[in-house]
Amino acid sequence: TPNVVQACCKPKLYEHLDELQGRLGVCQKALEQYLETKRLAFPRFYFISATDLLDILSKGDQPHEVVKHLAKLFDSMAKLKFEEVDGEKGNKAIGMYSKDGEYVDMSEHCVCKGQVENWLT
Repeated sequence: TPNVVQACCKPKLYEHLDELQGRLGVCQKALEQYLETKRLAFPRFYFISATDLLDILSKGDQPHEVVKHLAKLFDSMAKLKFEEVDGEKGNKAIGMYSKDGEYVDMSEHCVCKGQVENWLT
């Protein structure tokens, strides 16, 4: 189409795209370094993809959203049971379920607040 030809024939387009690709590379390297610091803080993060890790980190203050990744991080844990406050699930984990549906109470309740790598430990 004429619009594509016109857009591709702009002066210095290649140089501009090359510069953008260089900037994108810098961003990607910084992101990889950030994810590596999180993996060093919680080594089980090495077992999941960068996409899953970004999802976990972005929802770290929403433990009910992080729960869907537990099976990828721990062999026998599928989900957590949270204490209910006024009929709604709170942020305090009181037990855990295995993939087979078995339930185990936690000896100490876990408050799932703050950095996700800390409360998953």
